[in-house]
Amino acid sequence: MVSVLPEDERRRKKLPPFWEDELFQSQFEAVKRMIEELMEKLDSTSSQDLFESDAVDLEGLLRELQGNPMIWGFSVTADPDGRIRLNPFGNLSTEGSAPSVKNEREPLIEVMDQNGVFIIVAELPGVQKEDIQLTITETQVTIRVDTPKRKYFKVIDLSVPCKREVARFTYANGILEVHLQKR
Repeated sequence: MVSVLPEDERRRKKLPPFWEDELFQSQFEAVKRMIEELMEKLDSTSSQDLFESDAVDLEGLLRELQGNPMIWGFSVTADPDGRIRLNPFGNLSTEGSAPSVKNEREPLIEVMDQNGVFIIVAELPGVQKEDIQLTITETQVTIRVDTPKRKYFKVIDLSVPCKREVARFTYANGILEVHLQKR
């Protein structure tokens, strides 16, 4: 159930206006339930069962993590139609039967649609501008960095074709910004 707070109470609690949106609340509650279920599973599993389980190759996972830390997170955005989206990033792969750590990280990405232009913002800390390989087609943008210290990879599918010949980009302080005009 969604509770609507009076404006002065919302200000006092410093909650943004979208907090009371029913769609946001339902998405937030779903994520909260997933975290609670995960915590319950961890609480109900004995440490012996957890570390001796065939489902989780803990030793293999720890070996993979040496020199390649596990990074996972997500950003929350709202579509123009108001739907809330969770956008994961990092180098943790949940494909297959057990989690694994990929060699390359998926950067934190935000795609904005402003006045007929897609603006793609990607966080690529620790790399130089010349290390970034940017491939643009009418319907996709691929970002790749492959250096001895940093590896990033992300394919971004665009919802409508764009004019790749007039694309422009900037990179400063670990932030890549790509501007693409829609066709």
